Amino acid sequence: MVVKEYVCEAGKKSKVVIEDFSVEIKNDATILLGFAGIGLIGPIIANTIIDQIPDVIEIGFVTSEYLPPISVFYDGILKHPFRLYYSQSNNLIIGICEVPFEISSAYNDLSKTINNWALNEDVMAKDIIIFQGIPQKGMIDEFPVYYAAEEELVDFLEKYNLKRFEKGIITGPEATILNETLTNRLKGYALFAPVYQIPTPEAAASIINILNNIYSLEIDTSTLLEEGKEIKEKMLELAEKAQQYQRKQLSESSTGDYTQYYQ
Repeated sequence: MVVKEYVCEAGKKSKVVIEDFSVEIKNDATILLGFAGIGLIGPIIANTIIDQIPDVIEIGFVTSEYLPPISVFYDGILKHPFRLYYSQSNNLIIGICEVPFEISSAYNDLSKTINNWALNEDVMAKDIIIFQGIPQKGMIDEFPVYYAAEEELVDFLEKYNLKRFEKGIITGPEATILNETLTNRLKGYALFAPVYQIPTPEAAASIINILNNIYSLEIDTSTLLEEGKEIKEKMLELAEKAQQYQRKQLSESSTGDYTQYYQ
């Protein structure tokens, strides 16, 4: 096994800004990173965990010259689009990026900055987990969770009924972050679930249930499952209306052709 000793330098166009230095991050923290992607499972997972862990506090944010010109606010309060939170009781760092980066060249710079911060002596994190959706066509009945991980994590993850992705690619900032962990002492892995092209809370719920098991969390996913049910019902309703409209158009078109033929 290769001994990973490389500690990466920070990116030149991005930085981590810590606003609350009173919070002491314990060694060997786990970092969960939720990026805005297909199905929006990253932000859904991160927000759900942040909302339900009592001692989670916002400790800072990540800034980058490549972030798009988008502001985020909740209840009228402006927030940084890429925020960092910490739960001391769970030794868990949660990063949530609610806007997509404008250009792909930002990814390498961002990954270096995040890995550099995770490795510095004030943090000394243990692992980084990212999430991605697997886009599906049609209705999704089940939301199994798959993983892709560094080799030394395989036996550990297999204990939690995860399905291994035999071959594939990861794209976006999540990919460059994991690529960076391959060169340093951090351990990185990805969790995947099937998603629609729209927000898919059921997929997020499946991944959260896995995180509950791995990290002894107690995050309730019932609300996400209910939201997923409502979304599915609306999708089925829209699909039925679309089919009705299509049948009507075909019927009118057929009738028109028949009448014209016999004039």
